[in-house]
Amino acid sequence: MLKAFTHIKSIVSLGAVLFLIFACENEVAKVQSLARDERIPMEIQQNFKLMYSDSTFLRMELRAPIAESYPQLENPQREFKKGIKVRFLDADGLESSSLESDYALQLINKDLWEARGNVIVINKKGERLNTEKLFWDNRKEIIYSDEFVKITTPNEIIMGEGFQADQNFETYEINHVSGIINIEEDDA
Repeated sequence: MLKAFTHIKSIVSLGAVLFLIFACENEVAKVQSLARDERIPMEIQQNFKLMYSDSTFLRMELRAPIAESYPQLENPQREFKKGIKVRFLDADGLESSSLESDYALQLINKDLWEARGNVIVINKKGERLNTEKLFWDNRKEIIYSDEFVKITTPNEIIMGEGFQADQNFETYEINHVSGIINIEEDDA
């Protein structure tokens, strides 16, 4: 009887150990699955600074108060909930344009950025673009939007729905122009 009881006790103990092992593995798998599916940042950086260079020349400098990285997502992302400020530089290291927004999202594998909320782009000629949403395709080196845009130059204000430009905002095309206002300087 004692031998049978010991045998049953061993089987129950083995069953409990196996249950715990499989239960723990199942919980680990659940946690990993949740982390993959949920938008939980795997990394949070304050005073974020990102620099792109090409052939040893600094081409772009991005700063943000906070950056949250999501490398576990099917399409890895970096989110800038408090906005970004970007300086684009020419071959001489001089600022050729700047971009700022209240919010930004980077799709890392596509090298595509979305800027939203009070988006402002200024080129070296002093021309200013204002819109609420802008996309920046770093691979194609273009910026574009399908939203309302307002471009202010020294001589006019141009408004339209959508536009496309090179990333330095030197040449651009506005879609569905809805108004052009000529600015006249007072000779007073």
